[in-house]
Amino acid sequence: MMLKNTSAVYGTVAKFFHWVMAALIIAMFIIAFTMINIPASRLSQALFNLHKATGLLIFGLLMLRLTWRFINKTPKLPPSIPLWQRQLAKFNITALYLLMFAMPITGFFLSTLSNHAISFYGIFTIPALANIQPLSQFFAKAHEIFAYLLIASFTLHVIGAFYHPVLQRMWILPKNRMKITENNK
Repeated sequence: MMLKNTSAVYGTVAKFFHWVMAALIIAMFIIAFTMINIPASRLSQALFNLHKATGLLIFGLLMLRLTWRFINKTPKLPPSIPLWQRQLAKFNITALYLLMFAMPITGFFLSTLSNHAISFYGIFTIPALANIQPLSQFFAKAHEIFAYLLIASFTLHVIGAFYHPVLQRMWILPKNRMKITENNK
């Protein structure tokens, strides 16, 4: 088991951060969609609390992940991938990191500036900062916009991850096989 990254592949620690955070972010979108689309109830309040606590968790994991990334090599994409795709991937990774940072920050201020404390799974509580509704509403709108941007960036990341090993192989290899078969006739 290789803990650290090499210039060619990600190590176990980076993969751990990647997949745990991906799972948490997907769960956050499911929780968020559910909590805003059900009537106010104990369940919706529990989902809001879970959403806020998990936002803090994601922020903490992001800080650890960025530290790990800073002290490690970052594997390079192979030169067989066209330059524009490598540049797009780099841009998208930067966008993902910025959005993973912006989402918890805007969520934190949205909540604490509307006079709501944030409980971290009952372990500790961050008190409300104030009751400034216009500012809270600003952060609510920013949180919503960043959520849509994160969905778009996340989707582009998944498409890029599957494009080369899966989709490109499905499109290119069958054509090459057809040429080989035709040449053998």
